[in-house]
This record gives sequence, structure tokens and C-alpha cells, in this order.
Amino acid sequence: MEAKQMIYSAGRKNELLDAGTCCNYNYYILNLGTHPTAYVEIPFSHSWYGKDYDEINIVVHGGLTYSNDRLFISETNELKGWFIGWDYDHYDDYAGYEEMIPKEFRNGGKKWTTEEIQKDVYAVCKQIEELGWIK
Repeated sequence: MEAKQMIYSAGRKNELLDAGTCCNYNYYILNLGTHPTAYVEIPFSHSWYGKDYDEINIVVHGGLTYSNDRLFISETNELKGWFIGWDYDHYDDYAGYEEMIPKEFRNGGKKWTTEEIQKDVYAVCKQIEELGWIK
């Protein structure tokens, strides 16, 4: 799949920007409209399979914010497995709805590109590979 660019908007959506494999792990980068998110599928044989994101010690932007046995990569396409994820909707991050609020109340945070998120995904995949294989 050729990666799409992240385009922020005030409304919510669910658009797949990129999907692929890194270190033998499937990953997905989504545009939720107001902000991007990223997910990595954890294989059944890995010790993190089925664990809540609060139980996983991994370094990623803003920390893990998602763990679930399903992932909607579009409005109608649901994947099953075990997924961990994180988002780019923190205090220092840009939010698509900012254009709708007065300038004095805007955060002015960072607008993330798909390429920057891909780098984070690769770093997470390497951590998954190095950590947590004892089951």
C-alpha cells in the first residue's frame, strides 16, 4: 500500500493512511480526522498478547492508549487479533478542530506527517521484538 498523507479536519473519520509489516508485525496508521493514530498487531505467541496497554512498558509518543482484540481500519473493515496503539492527540499535538476555535485558545501543536508516524511505528516494532517474548 502506498502511504497517504495525514490531512487534519474538524470532523471525525476513519481513514487508513498506511499499513504494512515491520519486524514481522502488522501495523496500521489511521487518520481519525482530528488526529492520527497508530497500531501494531501482537502475535498470539508473544507475551503481550491479550495484555492491557497499562501492563506494557514501551516507549512511544504519549504512551500506549489502546489494546483490544479488534481494530476498525475503516468504517466497514474490522480486523481481529490483538492490537496495541497510541495516538497523536496530546497537549503538544495539533487537533483538527483548532481552526474552529478563537486563535487565543488554540494549542498550535505539532502536525504529524505519515512519515514521522512510520518512524515511531518502526521504533515500537523493534521494542516489541526485543521485549516481552517470555510467555
